[in-house]
Amino acid sequence: MDAVERLKEMVEDTGDVDSVYGGFEIRIVKPTLFPWYKVINELLEIGQEIWIAKKEGRICIISEPEAR
Repeated sequence: MDAVERLKEMVEDTGDVDSVYGGFEIRIVKPTLFPWYKVINELLEIGQEIWIAKKEGRICIISEPEAR
């Protein structure tokens, strides 16, 4: 299972996961039910840098591969 599929399985219906330029954009749909720890830990484990922003009224987790 690739990273996108793992993230989609974790998030289920609490958010939307898209692969973007080697990273991810995850839009949070149900913030109180969203598996924050699992998702952030997974992104860090696969070498992603993470930002949290608000887009179109929703909280988003945006990531890209770590700069080395």
